[in-house]
Amino acid sequence: MGDFVKGRPESLVGKFPDEVILGIRQHRAIDVFTDSHPTFRQAKSLLAPHRRRLAGIVVDIFYDYFLSQNWPGEHQARLEFIRHCHNVLLARGEWLPAHFREILPRMISEKWLESYATVEGIALTFRRVATRAPVAAGVLGAEEDLLENEEQFSKLFAEFFPELVEFSETWNTEP
Repeated sequence: MGDFVKGRPESLVGKFPDEVILGIRQHRAIDVFTDSHPTFRQAKSLLAPHRRRLAGIVVDIFYDYFLSQNWPGEHQARLEFIRHCHNVLLARGEWLPAHFREILPRMISEKWLESYATVEGIALTFRRVATRAPVAAGVLGAEEDLLENEEQFSKLFAEFFPELVEFSETWNTEP
């Protein structure tokens, strides 16, 4: 949801409940942490040169793949978590930005989050991203970069993710 809300957090007061604004702030803080992390920058350098303009998007999707592949617990726990997230979003439809509310049913029926667990699924994600704007077409075929450098991407993710978890758990909730 954080990707669909525009504006400074202060401008969102009255439009969203406080807990949603807090979640948007944390989402944005996580984005900044991720984009500036040395392992994330190193992962971006592994991409084909023509994809580096959109490297942040590509590596973010790769990391979704590795998170799905390395989900704590069993496969069923991941699917239960995804279902829980869908149910929360559906139950709070009035909090969702209009565009997100429109795509949510398709996101659920087409199993977007589940698809991150496979290379075919992230290839489909790249095709979806490529339709958003002409410049986004550069992500097409990025799964080839993953396959060529999967071990390196996996090691970088394994180094990055515990630090992200720690950052998220200790993130300061005060403005």
